[in-house]
Amino acid sequence: MAGDDEKPSRSRSRERTLVSCCSNKRTRRDIPSSSEQSRLSLNDLQPLLIEILHRLPSTQSAFLCKCVCKNWYSLISSPYFSGRFITHHFNHHYKQNPSALFISYWSKPSWNVLFTFSDEPMFKFRGFELSYLPERNGYVRVSAIVNDLMLCCVAKIEIGMLQYYICNPFTMQWIALPLLEADYMNDYKVGFVCEPYYFEDSQGESFINSKYRFRVVHFTRVESTQIVMKTYCSETQKWYRSVLEGSEFWWITDVVAHNGKLLWCNREHIFAYDPFNPELFTSINCSYMQTRLLPAIGKCFGVRQGFLCLMELVGVGIDRTFHIWKLKDYNNGEWSLEDHVSLNAMIPESSLVQEIVDGSENKLKPLGFHPSDGNIVYLHFQTYVISLNTRTKELKMAGKIPGVRDSFCHGKVFHVELPLWPTPIAKPIEILPCY
Repeated sequence: MAGDDEKPSRSRSRERTLVSCCSNKRTRRDIPSSSEQSRLSLNDLQPLLIEILHRLPSTQSAFLCKCVCKNWYSLISSPYFSGRFITHHFNHHYKQNPSALFISYWSKPSWNVLFTFSDEPMFKFRGFELSYLPERNGYVRVSAIVNDLMLCCVAKIEIGMLQYYICNPFTMQWIALPLLEADYMNDYKVGFVCEPYYFEDSQGESFINSKYRFRVVHFTRVESTQIVMKTYCSETQKWYRSVLEGSEFWWITDVVAHNGKLLWCNREHIFAYDPFNPELFTSINCSYMQTRLLPAIGKCFGVRQGFLCLMELVGVGIDRTFHIWKLKDYNNGEWSLEDHVSLNAMIPESSLVQEIVDGSENKLKPLGFHPSDGNIVYLHFQTYVISLNTRTKELKMAGKIPGVRDSFCHGKVFHVELPLWPTPIAKPIEILPCY
């Protein structure tokens, strides 16, 4: 009967096994899903990811990593990450931010931003084509550039309005400002100032200024003694109107942004207007410059190596001379003549350049300053852009502007800078320290 005794023991063994399995059984609700396990592990790894990713060699590589997954996109887009990235590169790999010179000009049927003096591949980025803006007629005009932010304008002639956009060509982010009523019959200028997205305090600590402010100022000359200013405030998202009384405020140059102020020049003064503090309006005397006694063929007012400079081509015929003045003391209005180069002393690199200079008569004009090399300035004649080295006196062909037959009209020159981290265009939040 051994077989009969074995059956109950086997039965009891199966019962014990079944009881054991039932006691260890877990419901489906008790078992974490694969997505929960992944989320938990990613959250645990986030500090490690930041430590790895903020050491990437360039902003471009960091932005490419945004495509890996939503978690990486959110992490790299955060102000905390950009702060860590900026601080690390400031302390270990900092060098002067790459910059370029852009020319915006009219070439029927559209405005173009295409002429650039830079080998940096980021300045060839398609964001500079502005095709992502909600305008399809091609009449988008660049009005001003501050660091890596562009102020663009579209004239809505059918409704008598101007549509301004602020965009970042490196990220293709943009915002539209409220429509501004325009007076197309009068002369106008536009200025744009913006606080930096990141900065260092006196102790060398870096900060992200997520709540950066900006101002757009539309100047219109409506009467012989009156200039109307319409200022857009980023905090209130509204336009405000004010008036400058006096014919002395008229301009002969474009409006230039420098150190948070907007500046323009007439024949005897440079005016400085602070849009963040409208009551701080100052003028700088420049009447003692000897060039006032000579006929000026062309003027170029801009920033060169961090200083305000005025470049003029004075004289006629073979006596034409380039003068470059630098504002040495902003408070006292002290100027110095930095460069004085006669056309006769210049050394053309080729016969073509020589022919252009000889045949330009009084049509060779100042165009702009090199964004990083203080010795180089740019001139233009018709569609040709020529570089002049004020130290070596060399003249070189910088390029020929395409798409134009005889001469580009209403051309404007801008400096564009590629910062350590692109300025985001988003709703401001707060100022965060970079650790």
